[in-house]
Amino acid sequence: MAFLVGGIICLIGQLVMDLTKPAITPGHILVGYISIGAILSGLGLYQPLVDIAGAGATVPLSGFGHSLVQGTLKAVETKGLLGAISGGVEATAAGITAAIVFGYVAAVLFDPKG
Repeated sequence: MAFLVGGIICLIGQLVMDLTKPAITPGHILVGYISIGAILSGLGLYQPLVDIAGAGATVPLSGFGHSLVQGTLKAVETKGLLGAISGGVEATAAGITAAIVFGYVAAVLFDPKG
């Protein structure tokens, strides 16, 4: 199920980019998927997809939006209003850190053409 759901999520993004060139760019897809994941998570509709697909729903960008919302909701329960500000960042800190570190290592090891 992880492969199927993750593949469908990626397929939808690719189709949107291909069928709407040049109006919708990869940046639009990035922001759109994070926003859609956050909205669906806030409405309680994303967690059932995570339960069925596991990493197929948590690894794509929509899963990042889901993690932001879940972290925020959990932090609001324990910290109140301050949790609304810090919860999403705390919940996704490991992923954000990994992206920065791996991006830096790749930039150091490889010569970017541009």
